[in-house]
Amino acid sequence: TGGLRRLAATSPDLADARWRRRVAELRTAPPFLVSRLWLDRPVAAGRPGFLGTSGYGPLDNVSVLERWEGEAARWAARTGGSVVELHAYATTPGCDRKAEQARLTEELARVYPETRDALVLDRRDLWFEDCPHFPVGGYAGRPTVGTPDPSVVVAGDLVRTGLPVALMERAATSGFLASNALLQRWGVRGQRLWTVPNRGRSALTRALARRGEG
Repeated sequence: TGGLRRLAATSPDLADARWRRRVAELRTAPPFLVSRLWLDRPVAAGRPGFLGTSGYGPLDNVSVLERWEGEAARWAARTGGSVVELHAYATTPGCDRKAEQARLTEELARVYPETRDALVLDRRDLWFEDCPHFPVGGYAGRPTVGTPDPSVVVAGDLVRTGLPVALMERAATSGFLASNALLQRWGVRGQRLWTVPNRGRSALTRALARRGEG
């Protein structure tokens, strides 16, 4: 988001004034934190590879990486420990980052009590401030792949694609759509994209849904 805004702000001839103005209105989401911990003992065998959470302070999800990531699985098998990753998607700007990292570890112990006495052999805490902000009602203001200049296309998680995708999937999908748009100008066939239906299969249930919305 920030990169696109800077590009539009420093390129007075890019696309048109309306497009540049809409790009200037885009905002970046609050900082988010990813903490990866190497523990000296395993989490309980029944824990899922990924768990979304709510009501645990800044903690939004927990991943037990040895359940599905090869390097972590090999490390866990060799040491008898676990590799867990904790995400906090919307921290408070200007917060005490060390304290926030400690809070994630504390909340992990609430979610998985067997980790309370685990020794953290190593950890990596990464902070990012580059996610697009998606305010309520902001969908129409997000850029599409195409721009007023047919030689300029946009891709990334912030792009409105019209398809039921988000995050890295939306970034990848918009990348295909952008490359297809450029290839089409040169008469070159691009990548065919497949998606799930974006509306119900039954005309009756669609009609009932519309009545419910009214």
